[in-house]
Order: sequence, then C-alpha cells, then structure tokens
Amino acid sequence: MSDIDNIFEKPPTRIRELVIKSGKKLTEISKEVGINYGTLSAYKRQIRYPKKENAEKLANYFGVSIPYLLGLDDAQTLVSLEGIVPAKWIQELFSISHKKSELLQEYMELDKKEKAILKQITEN
Repeated sequence: MSDIDNIFEKPPTRIRELVIKSGKKLTEISKEVGINYGTLSAYKRQIRYPKKENAEKLANYFGVSIPYLLGLDDAQTLVSLEGIVPAKWIQELFSISHKKSELLQEYMELDKKEKAILKQITEN
C-alpha cells in the first residue's frame, strides 16, 4: 500500500505515552478529567479517537496542545514559554462574549490620550 492510500488514516495519538509519563492509573485520570474509564481506555489503545471536547480535556490535563495530543504536530505546546501570549490566555479569550470582544476591540483602537482620559474617568 502506498502513502497515498493512507492519506485519510488518522495518525496515532500520544495518549498512551502521556498516560505512562504521568505515572498515574487510567482510573485516576478518568476521575480527574471526567472521561469515562472505558472511553479513555479505548483512546489509549487506539481503538477510538477523541472528539473535540475530550481532546481539549486531555490536552489541558497533560499540559500539551491538542494537535500534539492527537499526533498531528510534534510541538507539545502551541506557544513556547518565551511566547508573548500563553495558550491558556488565548483559550480564555475565545470564551469572552461577543459584546465584550467588541468593546475590547474598540478600546484597542483608542489612541494614548483617549486611553488616559478613559482611565481617569474609571478611577473616579
């Protein structure tokens, strides 16, 4: 079989190696992460592939990026330790409501003088 035949196959996840590296039992991880033991076991044995929600839970638990967890990328984290914006902050930004996002965008577009005036108003 050529490489072109395998183009749609999913790469092996790193869940097994991350579980081993953690030194914890699958039952412990299952309770701590909130994923059914049977499901987690199937992920570890490559029988099942995690969907978005469980991939996020596991990536956060092990402190790695989702692409790394799923075997799609060799970089363990999305942002290096020297990065300007930690991945955790990026995830939190996505949870901000649309209105707050619009207000934040408007604030970012203010010049220094306008920001100084706004700061004085909010302090009083």
